[in-house]
Amino acid sequence: MPVSPSLSSLPDLLGALHVQRPLLVCSARWADALHGLCPDAPVFSAFSANPDFDQCAAGLCMLERCTCDGVVAMGGGSAMDTAKTIKAMFLSPSPARALEMQYSEGTLPLICIPTTAGSGSEATQTAVVYVDNRKFSLSHPCLLPDGVILDPAPLRTLPFAQKRSCALDALCQAIESYWSKSATKESRVLASEAISGIFPLLPAYLSGDTAAAGTMLTLSYRAGQAIQLTRTTAAHAMSYQLTKLLGIPHGDACALTLPFLWLRLAEKRHPACLSLAALLGFSDPADPARLFLGMRLAFHLPAPGLPGDETMERLIRSVNPERLGNHPEELTVEEIRDIYTLALRQDETAIDPTHALEMWNAYVQHL
Repeated sequence: MPVSPSLSSLPDLLGALHVQRPLLVCSARWADALHGLCPDAPVFSAFSANPDFDQCAAGLCMLERCTCDGVVAMGGGSAMDTAKTIKAMFLSPSPARALEMQYSEGTLPLICIPTTAGSGSEATQTAVVYVDNRKFSLSHPCLLPDGVILDPAPLRTLPFAQKRSCALDALCQAIESYWSKSATKESRVLASEAISGIFPLLPAYLSGDTAAAGTMLTLSYRAGQAIQLTRTTAAHAMSYQLTKLLGIPHGDACALTLPFLWLRLAEKRHPACLSLAALLGFSDPADPARLFLGMRLAFHLPAPGLPGDETMERLIRSVNPERLGNHPEELTVEEIRDIYTLALRQDETAIDPTHALEMWNAYVQHL
């Protein structure tokens, strides 16, 4: 798909895709910037952080009422998921049939413009939509964007906590793709680029370096491309209810369990962990897991502590078996409980946080 580094290229990209009147799916914050490039395009902003089926159906109504012949999504993963779901509904006999993922061969070009570096949604054929408060995943090749604009300018205004969470999401995606059972030679090349690039870039990116923002956006896109090929594994599967029940932002939630999942694989000397250690310059396959925890602590993301028993049971029961099937090792219910406990309590018997932080500081000093 065409990838451009500048928002100013949008009119040319629309022309190349033969789009004359796009529907702009974005928050009011980005509407002015897009209207400067597409003056007569209608704007759909009535979507939430967790896009709802009825919201997307309302977007479809606007698209049809305004006779739009394409969609431009600008924003984070929510805007892009909303746009993809609108397209799915457009290519279906009815909005409800979109959930069956059997789409017509019609066309509705989709351009995605991420304003965060993390979700990688601009590189994937998947979208998340909530139906009666239940998470539903759409996935079909026709939902893969037809064009992408990776302009780093919007990243400059992101709050630190959001930049951190999105960057951690991208890094977790790359690591999970690398060790996924579905990994291929192509996906590992993409994941390797993201992993080896994001780790050393984080200090500059999170401190506001403008050049680092552009690189981070590209690396996030690479992580998305890798995930498009492999899908995610246990860290993502275990993250969703951490967000819903404990209010932990998505990327932060993935980063809570990942170092302890990584440590388990390293202790078993899983081949992917051996090659990941070599990629990052370590001989001990457990050291990257320690480095990851130290990085997380350096950027002010400590463990939140154990929830009550009822909440813990809900966390354990919520884990998506499909995503676990892609994880490099089978996990029992008790093992999932142990990982949640280690991650939420930050058990020092697994990874010494003081040593992990020292390891990260030493790593940064040698950049």
